[in-house]
Amino acid sequence: MGVRIVTDTSCDLPPSLEKELEELGVVIVRFLFRFGLEECEDKTIPMKEFLARAESTWPTTSVPSPGAFAQAFRECVEAGDEVVCITITGNHSATYSAAVLASQEFPAGQVTVVDSKSLSLPQGLMVLAVARAAQEGKSPQAVVETIKELQGRLHLFITLDTVEYLVKGGRASRLSGVVAGLLKIRPILTLLDGELTLVEKPRGRKAAKQKLIELAKDCFPAETVGVAHIACEEEARELVSEISLQTGFPEEEILLAETGMVIATHGGPGTLGIVVVSKM
Repeated sequence: MGVRIVTDTSCDLPPSLEKELEELGVVIVRFLFRFGLEECEDKTIPMKEFLARAESTWPTTSVPSPGAFAQAFRECVEAGDEVVCITITGNHSATYSAAVLASQEFPAGQVTVVDSKSLSLPQGLMVLAVARAAQEGKSPQAVVETIKELQGRLHLFITLDTVEYLVKGGRASRLSGVVAGLLKIRPILTLLDGELTLVEKPRGRKAAKQKLIELAKDCFPAETVGVAHIACEEEARELVSEISLQTGFPEEEILLAETGMVIATHGGPGTLGIVVVSKM
């Protein structure tokens, strides 16, 4: 009996590492998004097509159902494995609750659900680490300990090009959207115990990106560094180069990943994030 890892499509990684997840047998349950009455699964269409369609009708999103998680768990259990499921932060999504509900259909201890207290690339790095641990034959308890240890070293700093999409997605008040628009600020957020929290409000894109780097540098020395983005790959690559220049971290080792459609719905084009895994 082995351990299989299940996660959701908030889990972002560069293509090469996504392929490794597939090879390690990680099961990914998809979020859903809707254009009007048309329902689509997350990460099933190109981002360019998604944003083109979103220009006329901004999509809504929904979490995977308990039934979708139960089906994923059942496939693993019937293959003779125990399951550890890692979800997007429960502070901003009902996904964790849906997975917990699904886990109750199985005998106690057969399915363990863990709130990553994270999202996007940090969640992806967490899933990759535990999938490798499971491949090495670690027990479910040891896999969970790997998650907890990594949570203490993972840092994410995000800048939004605008808060318009947070407002559209119901993740920010309308008042904050108006104020941010008037002041031309580029809010910087971080995750504190799974909660997106405002850190800084620099004015202008250049100042926001420099502040991202400064916040990331405070988490060095680093074991892993990455940049996540929403539909701004060229700018993300420039940020990778600037991080390397200012920190000395090898540019070729900095990970680069684009989010899926559901996170893009709430963050919007132009969102940039720096991820740092601090050294132990």
